[in-house]
Amino acid sequence: MGKISSLLKLTPFIKKHKLVFIAGIIGMLLGSVIATPIPYIIGIIMDKVLIAKKGYNQLYYYIGIIAVFYVLRYFISIFSNYMFVKINNLVVNELRCTVMDKVMELPMSYLANTEKGYVQSRIAECSTVGSIFSPSYVGIVLSLTDAVLALVTMFAINYKLSIVILILTPLFFFSSKMSMGNFMKNTKEMLEYNATLNGECFEIINGIEDIKILNGKSNHLKKFNDKLSKLVKSSLKQSKSMIIFMGNITFINNFGSLLVLLIAGILILKGEFTVGLYTSFSLYITKVFSSIQGIGTMGTMIKPVCLSIERVYELLDMDDENSGKNQNLNEEIKSIKFENVAFKYKNNIKNVLNDINFEIIKGEKVLIKGENGSGKSTIIKLLLGLYNPVEGRILCNNIDMSTVNTKSLRERIGIVSQSIFLFKGTVLANILYGQTKKKLKDVEELIKKLGLQEYINRLPKGLDTEITQNNSGISGGQAQVIAFIRVILSNKDVIILDEPISNVDVETRDLILGILRDKDYEGTLIVVSHVIEGMDFLNRIIEI
Repeated sequence: MGKISSLLKLTPFIKKHKLVFIAGIIGMLLGSVIATPIPYIIGIIMDKVLIAKKGYNQLYYYIGIIAVFYVLRYFISIFSNYMFVKINNLVVNELRCTVMDKVMELPMSYLANTEKGYVQSRIAECSTVGSIFSPSYVGIVLSLTDAVLALVTMFAINYKLSIVILILTPLFFFSSKMSMGNFMKNTKEMLEYNATLNGECFEIINGIEDIKILNGKSNHLKKFNDKLSKLVKSSLKQSKSMIIFMGNITFINNFGSLLVLLIAGILILKGEFTVGLYTSFSLYITKVFSSIQGIGTMGTMIKPVCLSIERVYELLDMDDENSGKNQNLNEEIKSIKFENVAFKYKNNIKNVLNDINFEIIKGEKVLIKGENGSGKSTIIKLLLGLYNPVEGRILCNNIDMSTVNTKSLRERIGIVSQSIFLFKGTVLANILYGQTKKKLKDVEELIKKLGLQEYINRLPKGLDTEITQNNSGISGGQAQVIAFIRVILSNKDVIILDEPISNVDVETRDLILGILRDKDYEGTLIVVSHVIEGMDFLNRIIEI
């Protein structure tokens, strides 16, 4: 896990913004070239100006040259850093959109059995992936240029001392590389515990009302603390690995610098070297050692990013709900047929449905009746292609629905769910949701046709009434009517009403039943309910 080759998965995202990426790299390389002469000039100042006690003019001259280099590097650095910050944002946001798009395409068999917080943590890890484009990470790779330029200059200064540095360089590289044996294991473990803790947080926040009502605080808090303790232990193990790593690097760096000082001191005493050149050499050594340290530890530093890429691609590489479903419903739905259908959810031992057989023909108004827990809601999920039967088959226009693209299926089937979920926005925006060809005029005409003008006008701002989180701002009955208008406006071949009168006020119940009884609907109507009162307008009843 955490293979460097995982970075190649980002290639399609980088290609879209390659000019920005290339501009950032050129800027960093140019900055390295400009900075190379500075240590050498500092050595010249030491030997030929300060120690030789020359005039102020020479000092000002060399200081001026260094100042020019610093100013040039300052502007180039700002430019290159901005380029990488820009590509970071571009790639991360595009990756987030790609992951979110994939999540919405994943099969319910996965989503229903995976903690929502866990999935959210995968989306959040896109930000970690973006850190690979930070100037510090890119600078590690490009620091090889610094190291090469520094070594060339060092050989020009003194080849004997440069050979010593060349001998020390592999030792420094492998020591840096080997001092982080457990870091990746601890990092992966920490990421997993963090994801499960996020899932627990999401569950607590999502069910806070029920937790309060059922006095479940202590139970959930215990589970939260257990997962938090595991995360803390894992985090401490990771931090310990990092502390040992940094200690080893510091020790090796100090020992190497001391050895160079010893050899340089001997050469200076013999008259073969100068203090100024040693100063330049020391500055170049810092460049070489920091570059080698960066390259040696690059795998360790980048592997958490690679882990995040792999974890994100675990989602992106999953089969979506339309995998292998290549047929589209190009004609209106004329028949739906269940043949010996059985179904059970992933973690269930027993089937929810067994040997279900029925057929519904275009234009019929059918009631699917059954007690609570009999599988009525499961039938709806099967009709919408959210799940596939474990036995038997469902035919739509004599086509096996397991081969039908779910998007084309849902374009022809509309539903008013038992648990209405309205999106944050206006009533009008919720009615028009997913219907790009419909406008305000179409909504107003439908409301008039259904005789709902007075009902809608009673809302605080009519169609412009704002709906906030969890349907706040409207009642449950009003939410049901809004969803009902939305599904009628869609003019789909089949409309499914899930318990339309079970949990609503009397006014809403009478309103919906009146519309269903008196208004003509040319398509197929399927009502799923355990209540039959007022359902006399239906053609037949299917018992589950």
